Amino acid sequence: MNMTTFNEFDRLLNRLHNSFGRPVWYGYELSVDMDGCPTVCRLGGTAPQEGSSRPIQVESIVDDKRNEIKLVAEIPGVEKKDINVTLEEAGVAIKAIRDKITYEATVPLYNEVDRDSVRASYRNGILEVIFGVSDKPKGTVVRVE
Repeated sequence: MNMTTFNEFDRLLNRLHNSFGRPVWYGYELSVDMDGCPTVCRLGGTAPQEGSSRPIQVESIVDDKRNEIKLVAEIPGVEKKDINVTLEEAGVAIKAIRDKITYEATVPLYNEVDRDSVRASYRNGILEVIFGVSDKPKGTVVRVE
């Protein structure tokens, strides 16, 4: 490889770095072809845009022994102060903001929850929301004739 190829590669990396504002290479494959020329291939979607929204994957775990429901969500890189958990009438809304990107999820609740028992914790990028379930079944049983 000649020095021009290295300079072009360095210029390309600097342009990528400046476009993101921090050193993030996710979504790109950098390689050198047979002639020694650097090539950049974009993988997946485009870079996150300011003000865009991303879904959060939430797992729901029902613990019948403790009569609790636990919601577990991975939100790495977010600070605890930037996470909002809201218990709404029909479910739980989770919202987090990191680097001007909003991460959101709404989880429907099919059981009657004890609103006074709700607690949430965030450690090592994992958010856990735990709340008790009321002993009363939600809804009315209808007899079929």
